[in-house]
Amino acid sequence: MTRNLETERLHLRPFDMTDLPDLVPIYGDEAVMGIRKIGVQTPRQTEAELAGIIDHWRDHGFGLWAVIDKADKTLLGECGLRHSGNGREIEISYGLSKNTWGKGLATEAAFAALDYGFGVAGLAEIVAIARSSNHASHRVMQKLGMHLTKTWESDGVGLVRYRIHRQDYLERR
Repeated sequence: MTRNLETERLHLRPFDMTDLPDLVPIYGDEAVMGIRKIGVQTPRQTEAELAGIIDHWRDHGFGLWAVIDKADKTLLGECGLRHSGNGREIEISYGLSKNTWGKGLATEAAFAALDYGFGVAGLAEIVAIARSSNHASHRVMQKLGMHLTKTWESDGVGLVRYRIHRQDYLERR
């Protein structure tokens, strides 16, 4: 089973600890992480997150990929699939550096992740969870064919859940 993915503009591969220096500024960027569920991360927190990403791959055979720009080989962020906080659902996640925003790269990477999830991994459904205020993320979820299924508040933060079933995704693709 291949773990590397290619799109028109991106190379997606599993992370390793050598990615830490390039991931720290992305996870530490208020513009990028301030709208994500986990929030802005310190270098130490980023190291722990990266270790968790690597462990998820080892334990489940899928996870978050390092999103690499094919043109200049730079790390742009992450995108992929992981078990959600409750462990029962598989969630798609994406977070790219601010200089990539508005170029369709999150959508491009997310389609590759869903193709992998529904094709290679044979998943039945995939969810996405985001802050209610993260409208750009909502647009990505909608472009993927996902449907809003729940809104709620947790610790004073509004959240939304989108969902797509394998058959619905395959019919759209």
